[in-house]
Amino acid sequence: MSTPRSPGRRFTGADALILLNGVSTFGSGLVYPYTALYLSELPEMGTAGISVFYGAAAAANLVTAAVLATGWIKPPPTRLGFAGTLMLAVGFLGTAAAGSLTALFAAVLFIGCGQGCLLVSMVPVLSSLTPREQRRSVFARRYRAINVGLGLGAVVAGLTTGFFATSAVTWLFVANALSYLPLTYAFHRLRARERREEVRGAEREAAGAPREEAAEAQEAADGRLKWLGAAGALAVLFQLGAYLFGHSQFEATSPLVAVQLMGIGLGTVSALLLVNTAVVALGQTWVTRLLSSRDETFGLRTAVLLWVAAYVVAMGSAFGPLPVRYAGLLLFAVVFAIGECAYSCSFHPWLIDSVEAKDVSRVSALASGAMGIGTAAGPSIGVALTLTGEAPVVWLGLASLCLLLLFTLGRRHLAARNPADGTAGAAPEQTPASHTGETT
Repeated sequence: MSTPRSPGRRFTGADALILLNGVSTFGSGLVYPYTALYLSELPEMGTAGISVFYGAAAAANLVTAAVLATGWIKPPPTRLGFAGTLMLAVGFLGTAAAGSLTALFAAVLFIGCGQGCLLVSMVPVLSSLTPREQRRSVFARRYRAINVGLGLGAVVAGLTTGFFATSAVTWLFVANALSYLPLTYAFHRLRARERREEVRGAEREAAGAPREEAAEAQEAADGRLKWLGAAGALAVLFQLGAYLFGHSQFEATSPLVAVQLMGIGLGTVSALLLVNTAVVALGQTWVTRLLSSRDETFGLRTAVLLWVAAYVVAMGSAFGPLPVRYAGLLLFAVVFAIGECAYSCSFHPWLIDSVEAKDVSRVSALASGAMGIGTAAGPSIGVALTLTGEAPVVWLGLASLCLLLLFTLGRRHLAARNPADGTAGAAPEQTPASHTGETT
């Protein structure tokens, strides 16, 4: 049953974490549009600095996610988030001060490892702070905060560089580093609260509560050796496909096709990104409310079909005159953004419900790695399609590939036999047989 909205809803720990996550992404928005330009203009860096920055960061991120996914080390998610944000702050400060490729490489290793830790930690921490029936709303608000933060950061960076040129980018890196510190403090406070709860739990055990250390040790050993199961694998595959055929194509391929194959000006590319961000920011609450009476699998199917529809709209507009192409691409950006809204409020609740509670961090690590691979490899798929020289072929190819994502959703209700529990006060779980009628 959907939770009624209360005008006086209390500001929760999850809200605070989302707000501070938005602050950190505001910092990211300050530097990411200008990172390559800034590094290329430094005499000590040049194009080699660009390759080091993006290559080493991606590699460190993937290695971190892979190590955490093995389960050999299992730091509490709050400790992982604390370490991740601290490494990001150190890494971006180091980037601002780097005077050689070696120093840049060392700083970027901190950035990549920090990104890996932060991405893995956010899902289980938010889940632990949120009753099950509110997860969809919480992860939707987080996605909106990330988009708004990035957009506002990019606007402020544009105004700053407009007044001070790229010489100001060094200080934007410093500002980005500082933007992670409030989130670091939040993770510290959450970890301190967990330690107090652990002490109280130990005191209750000392007073006579039964201990299950042997069973827990055996479960941990089994968890290191056993694959996470079909449901976890499907969640990771969906995340990989969503970034291979969805997110990365909007960010990388659509501007390329618009400019090179559809004769659209560079200004329209900026307009597409602006429209996409605005629709996500303004439409996320509406889409979340619209999907609240259906299960998360339905929300993900909706996201995929909306992305396919967006590609089909762009394909149809490619056959028209220039005004039709402009209008078609703007509509493409709107429809794609609505699909993103459906994805953002459905994927992580679906992932959490697809695995047992003890495996949420591990499968989050795998999903994070899949996101990194999809983001890195996805543009190559789009570029390969553009070699045909025909915009309709590119859009049709992307729509067809996107439809493959539906196969990762088809049997999800059979695989998720042991969904993760929520937090204290979470709603009772539905049985697999009733999944198609489940509401949140």
